[in-house]
Order: sequence, then structure tokens, then C-alpha cells
Amino acid sequence: NDGDTLFPQNSYCMRCERGLSTFDTRHRFVTSVLYDLPLGKGRAKNIENPVLNAVAGGWQVGSIITASTGFPLTVTSGRDQSNTGAGFDRPNYNSGVDPNLSNRDPQRWFNPAAYTVQAFGTFGNVGRNTLISPSILSWDFSTLKNFRIKESHTLQFRFEAFNAANHLNLGNPDTNVTSSNFGKITGGRGNMRELQFGAKLFF
Repeated sequence: NDGDTLFPQNSYCMRCERGLSTFDTRHRFVTSVLYDLPLGKGRAKNIENPVLNAVAGGWQVGSIITASTGFPLTVTSGRDQSNTGAGFDRPNYNSGVDPNLSNRDPQRWFNPAAYTVQAFGTFGNVGRNTLISPSILSWDFSTLKNFRIKESHTLQFRFEAFNAANHLNLGNPDTNVTSSNFGKITGGRGNMRELQFGAKLFF
């Protein structure tokens, strides 16, 4: 899952790999709603004019909201510092320096000063999946109109907006200690607002 090494730092110390699953999501909320508007023939707000009645009826609006915390990330050394040929090394913690920040932003998602490259020929003491990526929030919206052609045939026109609020979900920070962007987020996750029109024929 987006950056997980899938291999241990030290094959002789499997307990050193104990940590959060790479697809662990501590909190996740998803809700969807589809509402049939009470307009038109046989509905709460009936209209006497048959033409207006046909236009007013058959409308539905829908919404999907997704909110979740981020995924675990592993800080890496970015080089084969252990000289084992594997290249899955993790750095060392700098004692007394907290990697977590109270005022995070894309330029400094965590404290880079909390990590240092370990000595050559050694393994680092940073654990696996010890950081959490940014949270995710999205809202999709749809509205549709059904036209009953005859008893078993319905034509549906629909409009859909994905990420309707055009909310930017931040991507993962750079977790490579030797990278010039270490600790920074340089991109987004997912697409910005997308609008779509469609038609369906039910028969």
C-alpha cells in the first residue's frame, strides 16, 4: 500500500517488524443518502397540470460522504546503510526529539530533526509504520430525473459531481531521510472536482 516495503529490515529480527498494518485505518466513516423528492403525480406535492406534473416528478438527489484517518507510513534511510544488500533500512531516532508536530502543514508534516541516518554497518531503531499520513475527506453529489416512457421502460438523466467541494486531500509526506523533501508533502491524493452527465435506459 503506497510505500510499504513488504520486507523486513533485518531478516534475523522479525519482532523488530512488529507494528501497525500498512492498511490500518483507525477511524473511517462512510454514509450514503438517496432521497426521492416528494413532487409529481401521487406524491405529497401533486401538481394539477399534467405537463408540469411530469416535469416535477421523478427527481432524486444523492450524496456520499467519506471521512477517514490516514494510513501508517515507515521512515526509511534511503540507502543500504546496513551493508546487507537488501536496502530496506530504517534510521535512528534522535533521543528526546518528538517526531509529531502540533502544527503540521505540507512543508513540515512531521519533525525531520527526530531522525538521523544510522552508522554504517548497523540497523536503525525506528519502528515500522510509526507515522500516519494525512486524513481523507470527500463528498460526492448526484441528482437525477426519471422519465417513465411506459410500464417497463424508464429513461434516466443524471448529473454527478465527484469531490463536489473540490477539497484537496494531501498525499503522503516524503519519508526518505536522505531526500531533500524529507518531511514534506509535494502532492495530493485523488482527483479534484469532476463533473459528469449521463443517461440510462431501463427496460
